[in-house]
Amino acid sequence: MAEPTESVHRHGMSNGASSGLVPDCRLMLSFARKNGFVLPLTLLHEIGWLDSVLRALEMDPVSRMPPQLVWPIALTAQAPLYAAHEPAANPDEPPAVGLTPEEVILDVHAKLSLLIAPTTALSLQTSEPPAGKRHIFGGMPPLVQMVILVAFVSALCFVISASQIAGKHQRSKVRREAAETAASAAAPAFAASQGGTR
Repeated sequence: MAEPTESVHRHGMSNGASSGLVPDCRLMLSFARKNGFVLPLTLLHEIGWLDSVLRALEMDPVSRMPPQLVWPIALTAQAPLYAAHEPAANPDEPPAVGLTPEEVILDVHAKLSLLIAPTTALSLQTSEPPAGKRHIFGGMPPLVQMVILVAFVSALCFVISASQIAGKHQRSKVRREAAETAASAAAPAFAASQGGTR
């Protein structure tokens, strides 16, 4: 069986990675909370347990709860198992088989995906502002940043081309006026020279 650290880090969740199941879960959970979705109690238990495992691995919890408020699970050589505790479970039934942290991550991801559907984690990555990042665009979503950048470059190109066209028009106007002035100045001299030769 894989070490708990290996199974968790296998999903690209180490030190602020932006892709992977746990960052997707964080994003979907944040979206669900902002939009007033009601999370089932079983999902809340799984997220709480997963937060405890992540805290024991010194990683940020899924719920973005301050790490000091999450009680870490003692990790041993064997992966800790999560056993779902249903409130209305029949006492005569055998206890539920435990889930590994990897299985809990997959289950939480699947349940959150169903909860926020038709929105997906991928659409949230492109439309939600990056968490806690401040830059020139003020933490706007990457898609909006790209649109603003393209609009700025297009406006700049338009101003440059318009100034070149206006400059070309102005230069041709000056040349025309100079040619007309030269022609009007040369007309009397030409007429005088023509009159003198006759």
